[in-house]
Amino acid sequence: MLIEIVGIIIVLMAIRTFFARDRSERILYLNAMSFGITALIALYVQTPFGAILAIVYFVTATVSSNAIAYSIGRLKDEKVLD
Repeated sequence: MLIEIVGIIIVLMAIRTFFARDRSERILYLNAMSFGITALIALYVQTPFGAILAIVYFVTATVSSNAIAYSIGRLKDEKVLD
């Protein structure tokens, strides 16, 4: 039951990602999706190795989300010459 609830939340975040207006909103929804996928890994593979997989996926997804957010923040400060 819990796996289905997390799956529904991930699908809702995917739909909201498509309808988001700017990049910062999309990053928030993608980050929520990565947390959900981490939860699915941990719930589905109920072994110590599943926990390790979930931790590794969570750490790498968080690092990539932070890198994307940092890059977008830097792009907002740049001036574009036409």
